[in-house]
Amino acid sequence: MKYYRIAVAVIVGVITLSALALAGRTEHVSEVIFAEEAERLEVTIDFGAGELEISTADMEEAARLDIDYTPRRVAYDTEYFKRGKTGRLFLESKHRGDDWDDDTDNEWELVLSTRYEMILELDIGACETRMDLGGIPLTEVDIDMGASSGIIEFSEPNPVRLETFDIDVGASSLEIDGLANANVERITFSCGAASCDLDFRGDFRGETELDIDVGVGSADIVVPRGLAVRVECNGGFFSSVDFHGVKLREVDDDIWETADFEDADDRILIRADVGLGSVDIRAKR
Repeated sequence: MKYYRIAVAVIVGVITLSALALAGRTEHVSEVIFAEEAERLEVTIDFGAGELEISTADMEEAARLDIDYTPRRVAYDTEYFKRGKTGRLFLESKHRGDDWDDDTDNEWELVLSTRYEMILELDIGACETRMDLGGIPLTEVDIDMGASSGIIEFSEPNPVRLETFDIDVGASSLEIDGLANANVERITFSCGAASCDLDFRGDFRGETELDIDVGVGSADIVVPRGLAVRVECNGGFFSSVDFHGVKLREVDDDIWETADFEDADDRILIRADVGLGSVDIRAKR
């Protein structure tokens, strides 16, 4: 009877350990999404928690995706269909239940094609993200970030005009580099309790309008030295907007601009609405 009890205990222990090992097991999946002769793409990404990396490549496929994840903790879904000449790609990742611990893996590496005109929409939760969107013919971008930290880069010029770039950042730390390469017409940027860096250096063409709303966070804006600039401010008593290395003259109440702004072909208009936060505008080579 004693040995029987020991055997039962060993079996139960093995089953328990196996279940725990299975619960924490990480799996790898790879997917290739074919464009199916689409001429343009609409890409929607809903990413709950984990690590998200996006890069680009000159390829016929619409996208390639590699995921390392814990199946018992994470669920993901991919869907692609074509309507007319437009391919619609939906990518979703959510965690199961309420718990998220250090044993949970959810790492995405997504490669997007630079051959197709694209509308890109991202809803990102608590994660670390790094994106290089350089070279994609982007016409619209919408990014909503929660308690995240990340870097967005435009390493190569956008070959078409990006009409709208909307960014809503919560309690995050976000850096955006090479914004001039985005070839963007208008940026709407909302920053809550976040620390954000926006760098407009790169291949700057035409006029860009930046509407930035800063709550209790801070934003550091870098513009190319010598670029024509106009700044319109709306702030409270506890807010601040400071200029560093930019030669601006006040042309009206809370409106400053460089002497060449009115006649410049390449220029940036910054409208800053600041609550309890701060905005610093710096000119750099």
